[in-house]
Amino acid sequence: MGSRTSKRIGAGIISLTAVPMTMALAVQGPAAAARTAPAATAAAPSAPRTNMSYALYKARGGRITTGYNGYHVTPGRHEGIDFARGIGSDIHALVSGKVINVVQGRAGGAGLSTIAVYNAKLNKTIIYLHTAPRPSLRVGQAIARGQVIADESWRGVSAKRRAHTHVEMRRGAKKRAAKSVGDPHLDNPDPGRFWNSQGYNVR
Repeated sequence: MGSRTSKRIGAGIISLTAVPMTMALAVQGPAAAARTAPAATAAAPSAPRTNMSYALYKARGGRITTGYNGYHVTPGRHEGIDFARGIGSDIHALVSGKVINVVQGRAGGAGLSTIAVYNAKLNKTIIYLHTAPRPSLRVGQAIARGQVIADESWRGVSAKRRAHTHVEMRRGAKKRAAKSVGDPHLDNPDPGRFWNSQGYNVR
């Protein structure tokens, strides 16, 4: 590029003399400049999701016994997801928030227990049923994700062998689970996308 070059454009003459390399790249266009630029750094992969049953119980996790809207022998609509591992298993909070309701209940079909944890930022309440809430759990208490809040039990369940933990996502601040048995209407949306957004696989 050290030689003198003239190019006629219309009635005038533009003179390009000893054009520096950086200007030459600009003259050649963005494609040529791109070939000399360093490669862009690849985006970091997103964190892998955790199975909900593992997050709920830790250790070896558990299993889903009834899915969302998955009643087979009971009339109505199932508004949450049922997990089972065994009576006495630690139950960990899946989402942080504030406790807005605690009902201790008792073992057997008539003693339903309830824990409601509301997350104001998400405007969602996570309801846990049939567990034995830890005695220290109080309304107004702040709960951290992963904190032990209960032990698996059969409170509000007709048979001990059917002990499980019902986990339900509700929109807004709700103190109780949606009605399900004998109710043909769904109040809660399918929670799959929500649980995925919180880093969980629904299994």
